[in-house]
Amino acid sequence: AQAAARGMQFLILGWLVLVLTDSSSQLGLVIFLYGVPNLAFVLFGGIIADRIDRRKMLISTQATVTVIIFILATLRATDSVMLWHLYTATFFLGTLQAINMPARMAIVSDLVVREDLMNAVVLNSAVMNSGRILGPALAGGLIELFGIGVALYVNAFCYLISALALIMVRQTPSSRTEAKTSILADLFAGLRFYWKTPIVFTVITIGFAMGFFGMPYVQVLPAFAKDVLGSGAGEAGLLMTGAGAGSLLGTVILASLGDSPNKNRILLVSIFGFGISLIVFAWTQWFWMTWVTLLFVGMGTSMIPMITTILQLTVPSEFQGRVLSLWYVAAGLMFVGSLPMALVADALSWPIAITGGAAMYLCIALYMGLWRPHLRHLKV
Repeated sequence: AQAAARGMQFLILGWLVLVLTDSSSQLGLVIFLYGVPNLAFVLFGGIIADRIDRRKMLISTQATVTVIIFILATLRATDSVMLWHLYTATFFLGTLQAINMPARMAIVSDLVVREDLMNAVVLNSAVMNSGRILGPALAGGLIELFGIGVALYVNAFCYLISALALIMVRQTPSSRTEAKTSILADLFAGLRFYWKTPIVFTVITIGFAMGFFGMPYVQVLPAFAKDVLGSGAGEAGLLMTGAGAGSLLGTVILASLGDSPNKNRILLVSIFGFGISLIVFAWTQWFWMTWVTLLFVGMGTSMIPMITTILQLTVPSEFQGRVLSLWYVAAGLMFVGSLPMALVADALSWPIAITGGAAMYLCIALYMGLWRPHLRHLKV
């Protein structure tokens, strides 16, 4: 339910911005306002995840997200929604997501033994990608048939179900540690670990490049569909579904490989497959060809569960919340990167904006992944 809710959320909010403003720049700004608190608070979210009960933390954040989406739905249903409502809602949603995600990733290692960790991470990723398939398609259909207000109510209901499902997880091993140091000391300790651990530095830095230069394509896809392909909300939802289907296919392939000793090679294929497919996607003009290229772009994002697995296998448990929160900064960067991408698209075009981002990502990936030896020689 949580995966479907997230898949719905960005299409609905993005389409609402376009309906209210018909501006790609405004869409980029709303996404930017979601991303800023992600970057500002996610590291503290990791520290909190290392200190308190992760399950209770997830329940409280999911419940609050439900309330925010419900309020936004009511404003839209009563024809009272204004742009500043969206600014405020997305800022708070971004803040809650920053607190939520490190705990959501770290709790996986609380629930499974080390031997099953990769399968658990891949399964979690498969569930999230299933939401990326179902969520946008459902959201697009609801918008076309019933309007944005109804779509937002359904979105809020999905978040509510996810909060209730977490309550049913009766007990997890305690992840709370004695707070013998200050929050800032913990923060700097996590940053030092990232800086001084070569493989952690390598994979997270590639994630940063992917997040800022590559992944914004997901957030701006409604505007790309509307401006380049002349598509409506339903077709935009299908495009997002294509990317989600590719991600799911990639994780299924990953799961079929089991606990492969060649995680580094699999990761490198995903890293470069993503960037090359993204450039091809940028220049497609026919809807179904665009859908197919997004399938391959989505397959490239299978690097995300692979990097998560590598981090959970190589990082000591006392640092996992902080390191995984730093890894989640990469996800926050895709929201921040949406604004410059949208501004370039307004000034030039969407194909040029997306191609420029993909080229920057590939340059950094070449240096970190191939020029430096740490990822090439990794054995986990």
